[in-house]
Amino acid sequence: MAPHPQQSPSLRRTVLGRLSLASVAGFAFLLSACTSTPKPTPLTAEQRELNLQSIDMVHARIKQRHFDPEKVGPAWDAKHAEMRVKVEQAKSMPEARAAMSELIESLQQTHFGILPADAYEGTESEEPSTGDKTTGDRRASGEIGLDLRRIGNDAVVTHVEPDSPAAAAGVKPGWAVESVDKRKVAPLIARIDKLSAGKTAAPLVAATMLQTLAHGEVGTPLDYTFRADTDRTVRVAITPVLPIGKAQKFGNLPTMYLKTSRRIVPPGVGVFAFSIWFDPMKVNSELEALLNECTDCQGMVIDLRGNIGGIGAMAMGVGRYFIDKPDQKLGTMIQREGKLNFVLNPAAKPYTKPVAILIDEVSASTSEIFAGGMQDLGRGRVFGTRSPGAALPSIVEILPNNDRLHYAFANYISFKGQTLEGHGVIPDEPVAPTREALLAGKDPVLDAAVRWITAQSASGSPSNNH
Repeated sequence: MAPHPQQSPSLRRTVLGRLSLASVAGFAFLLSACTSTPKPTPLTAEQRELNLQSIDMVHARIKQRHFDPEKVGPAWDAKHAEMRVKVEQAKSMPEARAAMSELIESLQQTHFGILPADAYEGTESEEPSTGDKTTGDRRASGEIGLDLRRIGNDAVVTHVEPDSPAAAAGVKPGWAVESVDKRKVAPLIARIDKLSAGKTAAPLVAATMLQTLAHGEVGTPLDYTFRADTDRTVRVAITPVLPIGKAQKFGNLPTMYLKTSRRIVPPGVGVFAFSIWFDPMKVNSELEALLNECTDCQGMVIDLRGNIGGIGAMAMGVGRYFIDKPDQKLGTMIQREGKLNFVLNPAAKPYTKPVAILIDEVSASTSEIFAGGMQDLGRGRVFGTRSPGAALPSIVEILPNNDRLHYAFANYISFKGQTLEGHGVIPDEPVAPTREALLAGKDPVLDAAVRWITAQSASGSPSNNH
C-alpha cells in the first residue's frame, strides 16, 4: 500500500485496553504469510521522508507516554539516533520497518511494535464469502476454521469450528498438519523456533505464527496433508472462507472476529468461550443466557484458551457476574499520571457456584487480567498452561508512512501485587493437551476443570476455590 501523506498530521489514536502486541504482530505476520510477497520496490524521496517522520514519531510517542521513564532515557535517545540513520539509508519499506522495529524491540516488552499498512488489506469485508471475493487487487484473507497448537514437534489440531470448511472436510482434533500445498510444516516449525527465540511472550508469538497454516485466500483451495489417528495419512483440499464470527473494527487495528459459544456438558457444567474481548453487549448477553440456562448446573467454566485479549474494561463487566461482595479488585493499571483500579461490583443476580477458568499460551492481555484477578480473589480456579505474560495497556496510532505504531502507556499489577507482564498467570492445576487425548475425543484441560467442579459439588464446598 502506498503511503498517504494526507494522513500524516493525524494523531488518530485509540485506547486498545489490553490487546497483546505479540498477538497483533502475529496477526500481521499471519496475513502477510498467506499471500505472495512481491519484490520490494525502491523507496521514493517522499516515502523516505515519511519514514524518517515515522521513526521520529515512534521515538517521541513512546518517550512521552512510557510508564517507566527510565526505560526511555539517554540510551533510548541514542538508539533512536542510530536507527534513524538506518531508516534514512533504507532502500525498501521492509528495511525501514526493520530499523524501526529494532528501536522498539530494544525495550524488550510486549505491546510495542510496527503493524505494516499492508497487513490491513483484504481484512475489511463483512460480506459472506464467495469464491471470487477480492479486496482491491488482493484476494481477501480467509480461514478454514480450526485451531493449531505446538505439541512436541507437531502442529496439532486442538479444535475444529462447527460448520467450518475444516469440519466439512472431516478434520478431527489430534490430527497433525504435515504439509500445506506441498510445503512441509517441519521447516516452518524450525523457522518459528528461530524467529521466536528470545522474544518476550515467545510461546504466544510461536502459536500465532503457527496459526498461519489455517489461513489462506478466500475461495482458493489449499491442499492439506494430515497425519491422522493411527498415524494414517489423509490428504484433503479445503477452501478458506471469510473469517468466522462477528467482525469487530476497533480504532486503528485490523478487523478481527468475535466467536462465542455456550453449552452444558455432563454432569451439568456450563461452558462459555469467546475469542476476543470485544463487543461487550454480545459477550455479556451470551454469558447471561448461559447463566439463565444453568441454574441447576454444578458450576461454570470460562474458556479463555486462544483468547488474545481486547478491551480491558470488559474484564470488570464479566467478573461482576461471579462475585457477591462489592468493591472487589482485579488489579491496578499504573500510568505516569496516576493509577486506575479495576473494581468489581456484583451483578443483580451473581453466580455463586464454583468457577473454573481455562487458559493457554495464547490467553493474553485482558484474558490474563481476568484470569489472574479472579484467581487472586479466590473466585476462579485456573486450569491449563501458563499464559504468555503480555498484559500491558496500549494504544495504536497511524504513522506518517501509514504503518501503525502499537505502544503501551501503562503497567498492570494484579490484586496480590504480581506484575503480569513477563510472568503470566500460572494455573492452579497445570494441564496440557496431548495428541493421544485429542485423538480419543477428549479435552484434558476441560475434563480436569469439570472433575474439580464435580468434586466441589459432591463435597458441599463453598464457591471459593482456595
